[in-house]
Amino acid sequence: MMKKPILNTLVQVGGKVVTVLLSLVTTGILTRRLGVSVYGNYMLIVSIFLLFDSLADFGTKVIGVREASRESGEERKNIYIQVAWVRLIASLLAFLGGLGLIIFWSGLRTVQWEALIALSMISFTAMAGSLEIIFQTEMRMDLKVWMDILFPLTFVIMLLIWPGTINLIWVFGVYLGARILSLGLGWNLIKKIIGKIKFKKWDKAFLKSFIKEAWPMGIYMILFSGYDRAVDSILIKQFIGSEKLAFYGLAYKIYGNLIQPAYFFVNSIFPMMSIKETNKKSLFWKSTGLMLLGILVVAPTIYFLSPWIIRILAGNEFGESVLILRILLVAMVFAYISHLVGFTVIARGGQKQILIIGLVSLTVNIVGNLIAIPRFGIVGAAWVTVATESIAAGLMIINLRKSTR
Repeated sequence: MMKKPILNTLVQVGGKVVTVLLSLVTTGILTRRLGVSVYGNYMLIVSIFLLFDSLADFGTKVIGVREASRESGEERKNIYIQVAWVRLIASLLAFLGGLGLIIFWSGLRTVQWEALIALSMISFTAMAGSLEIIFQTEMRMDLKVWMDILFPLTFVIMLLIWPGTINLIWVFGVYLGARILSLGLGWNLIKKIIGKIKFKKWDKAFLKSFIKEAWPMGIYMILFSGYDRAVDSILIKQFIGSEKLAFYGLAYKIYGNLIQPAYFFVNSIFPMMSIKETNKKSLFWKSTGLMLLGILVVAPTIYFLSPWIIRILAGNEFGESVLILRILLVAMVFAYISHLVGFTVIARGGQKQILIIGLVSLTVNIVGNLIAIPRFGIVGAAWVTVATESIAAGLMIINLRKSTR
């Protein structure tokens, strides 16, 4: 039962090792060529538009995989198409929301054009997510890895061969081109897995039913993106400036990569969680053991290597990031737990309960950051992340135990 998920996870982790190495090269070049202040603005734009990416997704990826996993043949293909329609509409709404933020929020006034280029990636990111639903449902994440690698590889190559200076417009413009190129590869790989997909108009009855299932997860993903990246980034920028955001953002970027193995593993087993015939109890406890093993390996290793990692990535100028990264390792433990328990709850149809947990987590994060950042700076923000993740994990465990009684 676990052979294929483990293989899918190992392939994804192997691909992630490559993408992380590419990301490290990218970060090392960007921190040096953009400088601390401009890199801080880069992290601000990336953090904010992750929130709009969540709006474009609106829970459709997770619920789409769950629903498609329960069908086969042409009916499964139809679900892929209908979910893609929902994601396209949601991405257009997200674009309009982001455009309003660019125009009216003073925090982006000095980087409006840069933010607009970043925002234009939303529809393409939504398309990539639609392809990922197919890769995940068909349990062919091994092929998706190639699309994942091509995206950062293209950017790194452009960084290395570009002879002149770079700015944020250049950075986001190249990212946009790399995303389009990787989408082309992804589409060709999808055709090898399931053959031709016939174009169909949207099915109003299906869309109504699907949105009813997806909206709690969609709101949760927006809330999660808020407390995971946007809230602390905006408040750090507002209270203590772009330079401190650069230090915090670098540590958080590494932290985000460290959580990816848990995400990949849950991605691999989620279709199995969603099938009624699966022995879910056995699957859950075997998965828990593998998660704990991952935590025991990753957390101590990164703790001791963190000064070296930061120095290699960004130089001595980013020394403040070391302590932040070490604090975020505590949050990583709870994040691993949240991934497994949360997706187990969702597979059982508990997305409304997950939404309530998201509301509580966002409230804790906002209040905590408003208190901690002015008094304790980015160290306070890091500990608020720990508190938020621990509360979310605890509430998910409580909810799962209630649902199994």
